[in-house]
Amino acid sequence: MADTRFTAVGLSGSGKTCYLLGMYYEMCVGINGFTLVTTNRAATKLEDWMDQLDDETGMDRFPVGTSLTEFSNYSFKLNYYNEPVMSFDWADYGGGTIHSRNDNPEVYTELINSINESTALYIFIDGELLCNENPEKRMRNIERKCKAKLNSIISNFVQSHAEELPPIVFVITKSDLCRQYVTQDEIKSILIKNFKELFAPGRTNYIVAVSLGEEIADDDYSGEVEPVNIHIPFFIGIFHEFLNFCLYIKRELLKDEQKHQNKISESQNAIDYEYDRWFTNYDRINRCKKQIEESKERIKNNREELQKYRKLLIAVATELAKVNSKFKVFYGEEEKDFSPADLISEI
Repeated sequence: MADTRFTAVGLSGSGKTCYLLGMYYEMCVGINGFTLVTTNRAATKLEDWMDQLDDETGMDRFPVGTSLTEFSNYSFKLNYYNEPVMSFDWADYGGGTIHSRNDNPEVYTELINSINESTALYIFIDGELLCNENPEKRMRNIERKCKAKLNSIISNFVQSHAEELPPIVFVITKSDLCRQYVTQDEIKSILIKNFKELFAPGRTNYIVAVSLGEEIADDDYSGEVEPVNIHIPFFIGIFHEFLNFCLYIKRELLKDEQKHQNKISESQNAIDYEYDRWFTNYDRINRCKKQIEESKERIKNNREELQKYRKLLIAVATELAKVNSKFKVFYGEEEKDFSPADLISEI
């Protein structure tokens, strides 16, 4: 069973499957020690798509859209310098499932379950919807062709996470196409207006624009594959997974450490008592000494486990800090710099 799950929510043609391919395309080679591996079957499928993307031209180079009846879990392991550090499932499905939910109730139910189990939710915005000279048309395209169709899913998601909403990453796909039509500030305004309930006070959101290549659409889609910002949404997700895990370990560590400190204190008191007696029970003293050593070893191991994942958290945060100009962070509607130091200092 995977440690966590990530789910992409988006309509047909929004780029969910292409993002999955791009993520693997970049991360199977790796970034500063972080690499992805997957099952043999998934690796073969993704590698075939990679070859197709590299060798073909035109629209045929891209993966065919996922069918309405298909819901696939791609199982990945994240390695750091070849050491496995996290496993996760990434859900892929046909975007038309959201519209045709009554016709495909089983797939739709799997999607809803996947969303509810996810550490982070990715909302995919088709960059082609922003490819219009008229700003009112750009706004309306997102309003009618994206938000309106995702509204029921988003509403259920917000209600089911009333206590604490996981971070949401808005992924603007095909940035190579829309960049000439829209600015970063306009994208922020469009998303905040259309997804206002997600930008409520106390909630964390990210906005990232991605592409499989700045020039990939040149000459009838025969341009080079050079992924742009593809790793950023993924790294945001694993940052929050490691953060959650570190906070969990710390909570459990404090409880476990208190329990073992109590055992150490009780054992030491028993040792002192035995030494004060006329007829000292040395067997009991040895048992107590052994228990003290075992408790100290448990405390030491717990602290080492926390430090291991804290270092991983810092490594991921460092990679994100290097590219913090390439994505936006919002707490409520207020834009902030990515500054994980305060979060990490709590661990």
